[in-house]
Amino acid sequence: MDDSAGVRGAIREVVKARTRFGVCEAGDGHTAVQKATDNCCDLVLLDIRMPPPDGVEMTATLRRVLPNTKIVGFSTVAKEVGEQLVAQGKFDAVLSKFDGLTKLVQTLNSFLPAPQP
Repeated sequence: MDDSAGVRGAIREVVKARTRFGVCEAGDGHTAVQKATDNCCDLVLLDIRMPPPDGVEMTATLRRVLPNTKIVGFSTVAKEVGEQLVAQGKFDAVLSKFDGLTKLVQTLNSFLPAPQP
């Protein structure tokens, strides 16, 4: 979930090319929760700061309806609030957009189960 179509597009292409995750995307929190629920997502990637409801607000709903789903924040404000949001259990990880997509891919892949032989 990100309110910028360009950011969503870049993330979508990198995630599809460099992880085993399927991708669905949303530009707002309500759509993100609906798509995550409909698709029984294993992982949700949220921008922290968006027009209401923002990523932080959506974590409570996601934790309630998909308790086993991993939630990763990807935001320009990650350095200021990331550690606190992880410590509070709202996110499983929070990354800065300034760190780039390579670090994002590494983190997303760390949440994947090992391939079955």
